[in-house]
Amino acid sequence: MSTYRIMLADTPFPRSLRRTGGIMLAIGAIVFLLGGLGHPQYWWGGYLLGFVYAMGLSVTLVFFSALSYLVNAGWVAAIRRIPELLSTFVVFLPIAAVPLVVGALGGNLYEWMHSTDEHLHHGFKGFYLSQPFFWARLVFYALVWYTMYRVIVGNSIRQDTASDIEPTKRAWKLSAPMVLLYALTITFASFDLVMTLEPHWFSTIFGVYSFAGHFVAALSLTMITMRMLDRGGYLGGIISREHYHDVGKLMFAFTIFWTYVAFSQYFIIWYGNLPEETVFFAKRLQNGWEIFGWSSLFVHFIVPFLFLLRQDVKRKPQLVTLGAILLLVAHAIDLSWVILPVFSAAHGEPYRLSWALVASGWGAIVAMLGVLLIVAAWAFSRHSAVAYNDPYLHESLEYHTGAYDPI
Repeated sequence: MSTYRIMLADTPFPRSLRRTGGIMLAIGAIVFLLGGLGHPQYWWGGYLLGFVYAMGLSVTLVFFSALSYLVNAGWVAAIRRIPELLSTFVVFLPIAAVPLVVGALGGNLYEWMHSTDEHLHHGFKGFYLSQPFFWARLVFYALVWYTMYRVIVGNSIRQDTASDIEPTKRAWKLSAPMVLLYALTITFASFDLVMTLEPHWFSTIFGVYSFAGHFVAALSLTMITMRMLDRGGYLGGIISREHYHDVGKLMFAFTIFWTYVAFSQYFIIWYGNLPEETVFFAKRLQNGWEIFGWSSLFVHFIVPFLFLLRQDVKRKPQLVTLGAILLLVAHAIDLSWVILPVFSAAHGEPYRLSWALVASGWGAIVAMLGVLLIVAAWAFSRHSAVAYNDPYLHESLEYHTGAYDPI
């Protein structure tokens, strides 16, 4: 299997990835700072948007690898290392969260932390929205995600130099609890970091809604990186059109799933017609924010659905990569529509679209993605881009040695 050991330390790829990340970090940081001039709350909202975007991506990339172990997906073996190395930002999430801790403690993020509303400090809701429990949950999420990374990615990397398949066996055994822990933590992290921005509003499927968006984005980033490596000539003889097709099918399927969950959330709330629930949509479908709501419908569902529906599109690397880029943008639109309106007006005033706020938020997303790529470049320079000793690699390679057509 050493034939497929792809070490990139002395190749242009890590340098190119690091340079791209540095440019994105610089441009994103400048736009983020300029967007918030004169409106400090824009910085807090923008940073939260960027953090949630990068957090969801990196943690879900680990989940993708864990899921492939859980279901014994042999076809993933040739591309498994790509999402694993991209997920290295998970290790740095506690550092990236420091500004959010400062903002929350300073009363700049979460209304409930300094509210005197009795409804927010009574019964179970009062217990859940207590600061000690809130901070304890965030620490728990960070520990779980770091453990996931060490168990799943760590065993995958150890398998490269192992003389047996014990590291893979450990990953197989531990993948089920890791997937369950991911489901638990990504759900409650979305509640804590995003849904509590409006503590009177709630949705029981908000966690699933968040997961679907993060998973589509994680698949999309994996697809783009696959294409970058493939164009550089590093994956010749390793991946075929079937790998693009399978990742494209997952992108297509979970785009539909995201739409199903998003519509279900809207339909149930619309049908129930309860003031504490409908206010979420009412505020976001007026005063300019409806632009993002309708854009999300078109860019996150209609366009990618029609584009990725065709089998030949999913089998053409250039085209399916364009779909992946579109879905990364769609995820930014979706999270912007959910998070940014809260920071667009002072307390008690209507939410009004501010393009300066949007600029600050999208600048934070670009900057965070830049950091993620810089960290990934470091990981790609240290480890093989292919899990060359994976026991399922031979099955994945059959995608282009049997009846399947290579690129």
